[in-house]
Amino acid sequence: MRSGSARPTASAGRNPEVLEALFHQSLAGLLVLDTELRIRRVHVTAPVLHEAPPEQIMGRHFTDVYDLSAPGEVEAMLHSVLESGAPAGGQMVGVRPKDAPGPEYLLSVSASRLESPQGRILGVLAEMLDVTEREKEAARLRVLGSVREHVGRTLDVVATCEELVQAVVPALADIAVVEVARTLR
Repeated sequence: MRSGSARPTASAGRNPEVLEALFHQSLAGLLVLDTELRIRRVHVTAPVLHEAPPEQIMGRHFTDVYDLSAPGEVEAMLHSVLESGAPAGGQMVGVRPKDAPGPEYLLSVSASRLESPQGRILGVLAEMLDVTEREKEAARLRVLGSVREHVGRTLDVVATCEELVQAVVPALADIAVVEVARTLR
């Protein structure tokens, strides 16, 4: 058994069918960017990345195509990968197509430097996983945990209502109103 990192065979790496399979069967979104961070090849899985056809985005800088919640941070990560050769992984970023209405998607972005067999730097591969629903569910669970932990510690109705409001604002809403109705018996 070999130790260390596994390397693909030379024949698999040069087989165009393998590259096509990677781009058409990957569960992750893939962007191949050149050294100037212009899009050279794209395979998208997240609905937010489907807005523009690939032929309209080829050759454009990725920040000209997508609105990012932290464009400077993503660009810095990609430049760092290009310069150092060390892969970077799991940076969370909100994304939507440029000037498009609709929801923002949360993507986990990882990147690796692309090099020729001779060591020439070709660009960077950005892998994007849509984690929007996972993160929404995690946020809901955090709120429920907060409610479970902080609400109903007393039998005082007013205190319980205040605890409920503190547990859900601002995670679920900007404001909360609790209306207590008395029942007649």
